[in-house]
Amino acid sequence: MVFGLDFLGFGNKRRWALQLLDKTLGELEVNPGYLDDGMKYIIYDWVIEEETRAGGAKGVLDSAIRESAALLSFCILGAEETEELWGPAVRSTREARFNIVLEREEDETLEAKLIKLVLAKGLAAPDIRARVALD
Repeated sequence: MVFGLDFLGFGNKRRWALQLLDKTLGELEVNPGYLDDGMKYIIYDWVIEEETRAGGAKGVLDSAIRESAALLSFCILGAEETEELWGPAVRSTREARFNIVLEREEDETLEAKLIKLVLAKGLAAPDIRARVALD
């Protein structure tokens, strides 16, 4: 910060959010290095849009980052590895969320954007790539 201003948007909020994303990905057995800085910044921007839509409600940013990391983890690891790591209940929950996004066919939701990002960057597990086609 310069003179108390968030110079170029790299203030505490962004730094904290990006650190939380890295930490949560690591906890979900995804190396945060798989996502380049550009991907992380766009995810941050999308999460901020979600927070804005929620009227800046407390906890939205934290929750959206954690939920985004869980979806990213499922897409990168795939369904089978997710089940091997956390069991069938976690796989079922994450897969259900993934399927809801596919069924809705809404391209502008946070979840849809995350799935497209992972696919576009070539990070998706083979079983995920087989289920989703980029337009």
